[in-house]
Amino acid sequence: MPLPVFQDFLAFLKSPTKSDSFTKMPAGRFLVLLLLALALVIPFSVLLEWLGVDQFDSILEEMLAENKWLVVIGAIFLAPLLEEPIFRLHLDLKMTSIWWGLGMSILLISQQWCVTAVFIVYLVYLLIKVFRHRPPNLKFVVYTSSIFFALIHVGNFSNLELADHIYWIPFLVASQFFGGLILSYIRLSHGIWFSILFHGAYNAILIIPTVYFYEP
Repeated sequence: MPLPVFQDFLAFLKSPTKSDSFTKMPAGRFLVLLLLALALVIPFSVLLEWLGVDQFDSILEEMLAENKWLVVIGAIFLAPLLEEPIFRLHLDLKMTSIWWGLGMSILLISQQWCVTAVFIVYLVYLLIKVFRHRPPNLKFVVYTSSIFFALIHVGNFSNLELADHIYWIPFLVASQFFGGLILSYIRLSHGIWFSILFHGAYNAILIIPTVYFYEP
């Protein structure tokens, strides 16, 4: 099971495609992709620690100090329900999906207004292209949406300025970029609800131990 899933995902990265009809995601595939996502995030965490990323204040630390269980609810339930429709729903290049993404993306303005503004422009561009029956290449859409998904997480660091620390950004959001690609693969193979479920499960694995062992 792991090897075929991995090969299928690599084929998707080279040439993204959308399934003609979404199928239920097998538990084995779900688990393999979850392990792959975790295998990607752990090396980046070690690298960031080695590079001295603790110079940036994590908003997560501040939120944990205020209400750690609110962090759990936000990460496991609210974030997937918000981020997946915004960053992945439009991957099917349907007008209604893009409109949903446009409407919901307004909710991100307070988090990273400059990134959100450019993302909105991108969605408007997609809307125009699809309306004219000239949709862009799916590979462009998948990778672009994953880049925006990664960049919005720069907002996780309260004292990071884009202009002053731009060289840090690829390291800080690399795991979110690769996670976005995995979620895109799931969304286009099995539908948006499975990408929401996967996003929530992934966040749960990361956040629950953090909350459990957190000491103010």
